[in-house]
Amino acid sequence: MPTPEILRRYAELAVQVGVNLQPGQRLLVVAPTEAAPLVRAVSEAAYARGATLVDALFEDAPLARSHVLHAPEEALGAVSQWRIDALMQHAEAGQAILTFTAPDPAGAAATPPVRAARVSAALAARAEEYGKLRSRVRFNWSVLPVATPAWATFLRPDLEASAALDWLWEQLFVLTRLDQEEPLLAWDAHADRLMRRCAQLDALAIEALHFAAPGTDLTVGLPEGHRWFGPRVATALGFSVIPNLPTEEISTLPHRARVEGRVRATKPLIVGGQLIEGLELRFEAGRVVQFSAQRGTEALRGILEADEGASRLGEVALVPQDGLVGRAGRVFYSTLIDENAACHLALGRAYPVTLEGGDAMSLEAFRAHGGNHSRVHVDFMVGSDDLEVSALTRSGARVTLISGGLWVLPALRTQRTFAGW
Repeated sequence: MPTPEILRRYAELAVQVGVNLQPGQRLLVVAPTEAAPLVRAVSEAAYARGATLVDALFEDAPLARSHVLHAPEEALGAVSQWRIDALMQHAEAGQAILTFTAPDPAGAAATPPVRAARVSAALAARAEEYGKLRSRVRFNWSVLPVATPAWATFLRPDLEASAALDWLWEQLFVLTRLDQEEPLLAWDAHADRLMRRCAQLDALAIEALHFAAPGTDLTVGLPEGHRWFGPRVATALGFSVIPNLPTEEISTLPHRARVEGRVRATKPLIVGGQLIEGLELRFEAGRVVQFSAQRGTEALRGILEADEGASRLGEVALVPQDGLVGRAGRVFYSTLIDENAACHLALGRAYPVTLEGGDAMSLEAFRAHGGNHSRVHVDFMVGSDDLEVSALTRSGARVTLISGGLWVLPALRTQRTFAGW
């Protein structure tokens, strides 16, 4: 079991670095029921930071699975509006939302994929307006993993349950830099390195990216005015947050109509409680025209058919294999973590902040500039030790960015002193 000290430090990281809670704000925490001790520690950290009210929405995986298994067919699309209302009220008021997630791969394997896909699609449809506010960073939000017994036991079946849970907490501490002597300084330096990498890529004026690896030969066009997006994300409230912890990625906006070729996922993913493995896609004119998976085909079909934008790309992210997550050398079956071990793409909703002036555009204008919108946003990993990523610039030059899964562009060194976010 995590000690009070572990919970305190993790909570402070989430509040101070992740969501960057401001004095006078309310905080809504969304978390699994098993994370109640952490949520209480977050409450203490938030009030110490100047929060006026801390509320929690708990999610129980066995309860959600029971709905998928036993609800009448006609009730699979039922969604409690009060949960959506809570999120919307916080988002529209510019209040903070902090989410803790934990996959349950074993539970996912026990749920019927078609029924699970219907439940997931219904929730995505009802939460679409919330997703729009979130993607435009209209409020400060952040998402972190939390260790749970089910997840820990799945990853380490060789250990007793308590030992597996302790092991997983140790992994999360390393991946979130809490094992370092001064974690805030470490995060500041790490974020600064990635933001400088974004500036390097912005200066190249890239027109398209080419991904090449076994099973992958994909060209992703980038719209004019795209911006590379790093860990520090400016909110509409005038300060920055780190939306995902851990993070090793930088990302940008693919053109919704300029993606051609085929791509093979290199890691499994869990979406809507369903495990998808061996994913392969073929794109023409930006749209998926052929798909397959060794496992989770129905879940994949449900994603692609969610709406018109679900079969197009909304994100392209570059991640080296030698980051903290990559060096862990294992699959965590959590997209939040695994996407930071490898380059990845995302089907569905794009982030308007990755287009110059995009956060002030209407959806119609955003689409006209090449941006994509969807109810869903599903990341899948394509990085490997064999991956080569090159950029075609607007001047006609071809620049190798990643070779053998590692950055080729030299990193820019920097020295900083932590001065808050």
